[in-house]
Amino acid sequence: MTKTTEATFTDFQRLEWVQIAPHGALVAISGRNAQGKTSVLEGLEATFMGHSKRDVPRPVRDGQKTAEVVNVLDNGLTLIRKYKADGSSSLTAKAKDGSKVSQATLSGMLGAFGMSTGVFDLMDDKKQLAAVLDIVKLDFNPSELSAERAGIFEKRTFINHKVKELTAQISRFLELPEDLPAEETSVAALAEEIRAAEALERAQQADIQGLEQHGRRLDELDRQIAELQRQRQTVLEDATSLRAVIDSHQPLLDVDDLRLRMANAEDTNAMVRVAKEKAQLQFQLDVTQDQALQMTAQIEGLDKRKADGLAAADFPVEGMTFDEEGVLLNGRPFRKGSTRERTLAAARLIIASDPELRVMTVPNGNDLDSEGLAELEALGDEHNWQIWAEFVDESGEFGWTIEDGKVA
Repeated sequence: MTKTTEATFTDFQRLEWVQIAPHGALVAISGRNAQGKTSVLEGLEATFMGHSKRDVPRPVRDGQKTAEVVNVLDNGLTLIRKYKADGSSSLTAKAKDGSKVSQATLSGMLGAFGMSTGVFDLMDDKKQLAAVLDIVKLDFNPSELSAERAGIFEKRTFINHKVKELTAQISRFLELPEDLPAEETSVAALAEEIRAAEALERAQQADIQGLEQHGRRLDELDRQIAELQRQRQTVLEDATSLRAVIDSHQPLLDVDDLRLRMANAEDTNAMVRVAKEKAQLQFQLDVTQDQALQMTAQIEGLDKRKADGLAAADFPVEGMTFDEEGVLLNGRPFRKGSTRERTLAAARLIIASDPELRVMTVPNGNDLDSEGLAELEALGDEHNWQIWAEFVDESGEFGWTIEDGKVA
């Protein structure tokens, strides 16, 4: 739990010479605009974070050749950042025993969010999300869960499109007769039945005609019975035999009905084919709708798993959660929150990252109202942090007042 015990700024940016020995959780750097408040925070950060010519193109105060920031820590480390007028810089870090400390060691004393609450604010959505998930323990992998959900959602979209297509195809069918047979009627079989019926009818007609002929002949033989007795007897026997054959004939089929059935068979068969096609499409629709319902259930299950995981997760900021796009604060994207909300959330995240260095800078402390300022100070007290924050204040009665590059 390392903190700053004394920080000295010489000719750094707007500062001429400033020495601050902080005490308490909140180190308020106040004063009018353009007096050097921001220089205090950036100099403090530079002793740990290094120097960026792009961020601080003119580190040396106008008219001077060199600048220096000395940061003395309560663990015995002394950090000295020196600058030249050309913008070049060097850092010397020494332990209490005089041994040198590497930049890697200093960087290892920082958390994922650095020292400034502004760092998290400047991250893009994906980096913010990665940083938050790095300190929040979840019982699921958000990226894997999101990828699985996206895959099922894409499949369900395809299935639902197929449902619409099948429903449209089925809707074009007209109502079919309820007594429609399940299978098509064979026209060839009907034709064969008709041929058999006609042949049977012809045979029966021939037999009837033969009987009539024999009857006429019997009449003739009766007139000639005397001469043709033997012939009459033979014919009578033949007639008796034919009578027996006729009696054994099958009942005559309704040929007209068979012809009508044959004429209507193709129409009926066409409707049978349509009914089968409709039934097949209906089967496909039922199966496809079942698939869509199953996938919806899968998606709901994944969403519940995520919701349960989020509910069980211990987020360091009340109202903070996330979706596939990034971090959410009270249900809205983090960047949509007020400056006060974002600043306090970033402060809580820095604290939750639990770095060795317990020094934080707040560049936009002026955007905090009295309640927010009290909350920031309470955070520092509760978690044993040293919070350096700049404020615009012209009273000279609040914190360390910087005026024209010096402590007023």
